[in-house]
Amino acid sequence: MGGSWAICSFTNFIVCVVAIHELPLQSFIYTKYIRYFIQTLRYPACSLPTRKLATPILKQTFLYPLFQLFFFIIAFCLNLSYTLTSQSYFHKILSKLCVNLMLSLIQIQYNIYMQKKLTLGFFFTLFLCITFLPIVWMFENSIYEEGRVSFAYYRDIFLTLKYGKVISNSLILASITTILSSFIGVPAGFFLAKTNLPLKKFFKICFFIPLIIPSYITGIAWVNLLGKTGFLNNGFSQYTLLSPESISDFIYSIYGASFILSINLFPVVMLVTEYALKSINPRLEESGLVVGSVFQVFRQITLPLIAPAILSSMMIVFVLSLSEFGVPSLLQVNVLTTQIFTQFSAFYNEKAATAIAFPLIVITFILIMLEQIYMRGKSFEILGRTSSHSTIQYNITWLNVTGLIFCIFVLLVFVVTPLSTLIFNTKTISAYHDAILLARNGIKNSILFGSIGATLLTFIGFFLGYLSENIRSRWKSSAAIFIWLFFAVPATVIGVGLIKLCNRPEGIFQFIYGSLWIVIIGYVARFLPLSSRIMANYLKQIPYSMEEAGTVTGASWFRILGQILFPLQGYGLIATWLISFMFCIGELGTTVLVYPPGHETLPIALFTVMANSPTDIVSALSIIIVVMTLLPVGVFLAVSKYLVSKPKLGLQ
Repeated sequence: MGGSWAICSFTNFIVCVVAIHELPLQSFIYTKYIRYFIQTLRYPACSLPTRKLATPILKQTFLYPLFQLFFFIIAFCLNLSYTLTSQSYFHKILSKLCVNLMLSLIQIQYNIYMQKKLTLGFFFTLFLCITFLPIVWMFENSIYEEGRVSFAYYRDIFLTLKYGKVISNSLILASITTILSSFIGVPAGFFLAKTNLPLKKFFKICFFIPLIIPSYITGIAWVNLLGKTGFLNNGFSQYTLLSPESISDFIYSIYGASFILSINLFPVVMLVTEYALKSINPRLEESGLVVGSVFQVFRQITLPLIAPAILSSMMIVFVLSLSEFGVPSLLQVNVLTTQIFTQFSAFYNEKAATAIAFPLIVITFILIMLEQIYMRGKSFEILGRTSSHSTIQYNITWLNVTGLIFCIFVLLVFVVTPLSTLIFNTKTISAYHDAILLARNGIKNSILFGSIGATLLTFIGFFLGYLSENIRSRWKSSAAIFIWLFFAVPATVIGVGLIKLCNRPEGIFQFIYGSLWIVIIGYVARFLPLSSRIMANYLKQIPYSMEEAGTVTGASWFRILGQILFPLQGYGLIATWLISFMFCIGELGTTVLVYPPGHETLPIALFTVMANSPTDIVSALSIIIVVMTLLPVGVFLAVSKYLVSKPKLGLQ
């Protein structure tokens, strides 16, 4: 109840602030154009073209601020009356939003700036409703016990040692994963960027595969290898002093989970390191090579320049491993994400699940904010250098041989071994047939839900990317950081929040909760920050002058979107859709909590049959998921080659 009243009061406050903020603009417009308006009325004999030109100008400069002020006053009064008279707090918020939207739509026709502002405001509000509101609602309900405020569950976390082991396990898992990923990713990025390595593009594509494949699929492969009956377990126990039990205990421990997660997340460090090395100003390294060796140049010049990028990638790996659910659940490691799932699904204690999620969110948000504070205001020479043709290549024999051996080792251990294990464990073609029959409903739902989710992620992500990249405001960077923060929210936390928000008797919420839309909303809440970041990177490539040219011609902002921005963003829209589809196909943490009966996806089917089905069926289902996630990558590469080569043909 307290949270609902706070949201209502916050909405009224925003209306007042926006109205007050618009008063200087309205006063300026009045004083600037009132004289022109009076002159137009005073000289009715002016030529017809002049009066036709004056009509739209008066409509957008004189009538617009009058209507805007009038509607803001009406909206505020109606919002206040709904807040004081309505009995249902949900009805208060919904009616307030509907009134504001209805009154704002009337204003759209008067000003192109208002069209852009209201459109971006609508999608940002939609983003808040999908991502921020469920979390706020979840925590608001967790502090009320029998009609009064109670922090009993939070006291168990912060003032007792009841969950101390769980929190320490989560931090140890994230720390070990980050260290291992860095030990693999930094050398891999260096060899790909700075040496004349043969098959460099092949290695890069293969190293990218573990990042695409869901982490629990990699976990299943290594469990089959190092479990009690695994092939490598038998080999190590015969030719080493290790016992089969000790090897199996390793893979089912926090260290085994860290090993598997490092396989999936080292490409993040590798890609960031490679990009940073290719972006270094080559003159700095050339100056160092005149007086020092390659090792000295790397230690004293190159490494300090790329250190911020490496630290940023390590922070991303830490946050992603801290919020991971699939691998700890598979290996039965007790961390915060699995404890949230257990409290909610096994003990039906949503308040305890919410309280356990609180330190997880706090830790991830603090890490991201510390990274932003550390990077703010710093200037590095690597900025602005993106061409790989200007990168210094170390053509040293021993360095090339070392890089080739390292890349082959990583390829065999981290890519070939898990995939080949899954393929060999299927044994026969009939295993795929049985797996498809067993999970045909999950395959169909995954394709349908993934397609709808990817479409919504691409469409909404475009406007959020525009908001965080193309608006001319001092709040642009803050908006981008705020949107990206929600990518760090664990999947299980999003699932619990959506259930708390949608599991209520009101018609629209009950419809969402019992249909496929709860799963799709979970996809959008989980990956919308990622799709908006991808679209923002593509929007950087479009000059703002293209949009200004459309504005000069008198086109509305919606026409500029349809005829300028969307066509120029064709490649970015396709890439965002395919990447979003790929992530939606493999999503497990949110879906496992929110999916209604009959709407299970392929990962849910695999998660359900994993304990009771034969190994060949589980491996076949894993291969199907791998194919469904890798297929969009192949489509993306084919489409990108077509779109890149097409303009060249046109110029010829």
